Amino acid sequence: MEDYIKNNIEEFQHDGKNFIFFNIAGLSDNDQFERYAAAAKEVVKKYPPKSVYVITSRLAFFDTRTKEICSEWIVFNKPYVIASALVGINGITRMVAKSIYKQAERDLAPPFTNMDEAVAWLLTQS
Repeated sequence: MEDYIKNNIEEFQHDGKNFIFFNIAGLSDNDQFERYAAAAKEVVKKYPPKSVYVITSRLAFFDTRTKEICSEWIVFNKPYVIASALVGINGITRMVAKSIYKQAERDLAPPFTNMDEAVAWLLTQS
């Protein structure tokens, strides 16, 4: 699991801006997701407030516990994140995301087909 986390949290810069890509698509259960979210929080908190853009992939499963983990993670990230985007989600996942973001009292991260679109949009946010 540690290798998955290490290989699927990508920090990068684009046009002098800090980005983090959280690739959660390969996770298969809430135990893995909870461990991933804990590691992701450690990465995010090393950034100053309002200094990083976040892109998150789709998740292959969902239940009540997943929603709780997502909400906690989104609330935790809020002080650090300028804006966020989702990549590779479908209609059902978008409905789930709306519910999670509403529960976390955050604006919905817009979905994009690929990373390039997400990065381009995020660069327009401040």
